[in-house]
Amino acid sequence: ARPEQLQELRERLDLRVAQARIHLSHLARDLQALLAVPSLDGWDGGQEEGLIDGRRLAQLISSPTERRLFRSPRVLARPRVRVHVLIDCSGSMKEHGESVAVLVDLLARALGQIGVPTEVLGFTTGAWSGGRAQRDWVRAGRPSRPGRLNEACHIVFKDADTPWRSARLGLAALLKNDLFREGLDGEALEWAVRRFATPTRDVDVLAEDFDQPTRRLVLVISDGSPMDSATSLANDAHYLDHHLRDVVAAHERGGVEVYGIGVGLDLSPYYSRSQVLDLSGAVGNATLRDVLGMLGHAARR
Repeated sequence: ARPEQLQELRERLDLRVAQARIHLSHLARDLQALLAVPSLDGWDGGQEEGLIDGRRLAQLISSPTERRLFRSPRVLARPRVRVHVLIDCSGSMKEHGESVAVLVDLLARALGQIGVPTEVLGFTTGAWSGGRAQRDWVRAGRPSRPGRLNEACHIVFKDADTPWRSARLGLAALLKNDLFREGLDGEALEWAVRRFATPTRDVDVLAEDFDQPTRRLVLVISDGSPMDSATSLANDAHYLDHHLRDVVAAHERGGVEVYGIGVGLDLSPYYSRSQVLDLSGAVGNATLRDVLGMLGHAARR
């Protein structure tokens, strides 16, 4: 996208965000309450009980009556989590594009304020109704069960190490309508999960705090089932649906928390954790309460 175009799209997105009238600090506080866990934030020395502080043992010789030879851990509740927001950029999502962009921009900004590494990712296809893979398949005589017959297109609107302020223009590309084609949800989810393997500056410094693993959350925003017409016509009609279900189940068993945010549609056939959002109007506090409610319900399970 041309920088001039992104600047124009950003101005449009900023206007929509302002119209939403969301109190960002309140949103950040609510996310902090949902995601924070006790974490080690250093040590308090000079204590009369606790763990022996090896640096103070010499005081036993110089001051035999000294009792402040211990230290205790300083505990602070902070998020130990990394969030990837994965957006369906299929053609049917165009009508919801501005609302989704406002929602994602607010979430990315609020999560950044509480120190949560956040990625905003998108997925679509390289072409409509098949691509080079389909042409190769036709030339090969249309063998049965060919698998995917289109190119997967994966987009990084914001990576985990880029703060929201530096990613503002990249996030505005969510309003670039010519990105929207078809959707290969299962492969996109696999890609989004693989990106957790990339270390970030913030989250991995805390990896040893109380031996707590970092939570990995993927929020998938979609308005329907996977669809690539060329692939569906050449395979079982539910080929992409079955693949998505298998991918979600496999990663949930592997410890990734996958959430389906359905834009006007129930995604529970694919995701065990899901929430339907009504984005037909403006994004408001009710929309964000629905998202927070989904995360809070999952935390209580």
